Amino acid sequence: MKECDTIKNKSYIPPAYIQIRDILVEKINSGEFKSDSQLPSERELSETYKISRMTARNALTQLVDSGYAYRLKGKGTFVRFPKIERDFVRLSGFSQMLKSKGIKPGNKIVKSGIIVADKKIASLLETTMGTKVYEIVRIRYGNDIALALEYSYLPVNLFDNLLQYDFEKDSLYKVIEENYNYKLKYSKQWIKIITLNKEESKLLNVKENTPAFLLESISYDMDEKVVESTLSLNIGDKTAFYTELWPSNI
Repeated sequence: MKECDTIKNKSYIPPAYIQIRDILVEKINSGEFKSDSQLPSERELSETYKISRMTARNALTQLVDSGYAYRLKGKGTFVRFPKIERDFVRLSGFSQMLKSKGIKPGNKIVKSGIIVADKKIASLLETTMGTKVYEIVRIRYGNDIALALEYSYLPVNLFDNLLQYDFEKDSLYKVIEENYNYKLKYSKQWIKIITLNKEESKLLNVKENTPAFLLESISYDMDEKVVESTLSLNIGDKTAFYTELWPSNI
């Protein structure tokens, strides 16, 4: 805990324990406190911020209740990276979704190149087996924590020289829309529950057979043409999904 950290003064001053909770949340989101690392104890918080032990205890309880931490009896309070809520209401890329939640996105290319579509990929892209497609495999990060392993497939005939772009930095959706003029209209999506194999677990830095959500998506342009398909393996305890259901007569 840095000595220069202070409780912020505002026109409306929330209770001290809420201010301490918010400071700790900022440190978790910034990556200063890593997932599963131990948080300062009640005594350390009370000494650093000149607050009572009860106030410090309330701040840590608030952190646990909001999903940012967990307690181990006799050991202390530890960081739990909050679940990333992916909604099925808006069509947006992974990085854009994280940014909207105040989380720093990151990407690492595992491999990229041109392959021939097998039965599965051909079905997703609504094309024939043997068609040449781009395959881009990335690890997706939030605040430097691996969240998902993503396989993206795009028809070669629609995207000339696609691999000139750096998809560790460039948004795939943004490139599709702004550089190739394929305005995305909608996406079909399916979710399955799976367990990660040895290779996937190693890439995501989790144990083998960790539960994950397999999100399959097919994106269409304004002419109802498939322009991209993604298979995304999302670590189960770091992901939640959100949608909205409306009566059919509205």
